[in-house]
Amino acid sequence: MLAKAEYRFDESVKEWAGWVKGMPGIYVQAKDLESARNQLAEVLEEYLFASFQEKKKVKGFDIRICSYAKAC
Repeated sequence: MLAKAEYRFDESVKEWAGWVKGMPGIYVQAKDLESARNQLAEVLEEYLFASFQEKKKVKGFDIRICSYAKAC
């Protein structure tokens, strides 16, 4: 997913903005590009974790959750 990330420097606020196209709510702003990348990775991780917990479909992922020894 981070391979689809886009970053741009916003002159009006003097910060880097980062987002993942096609993933609503995945957006960050930071003073430098490296911080924006790190924050975006954290936001994406939290988004995926919450989505999987709620059993929501996430584009690009085919997740099956099995119980203990049961085969999927």
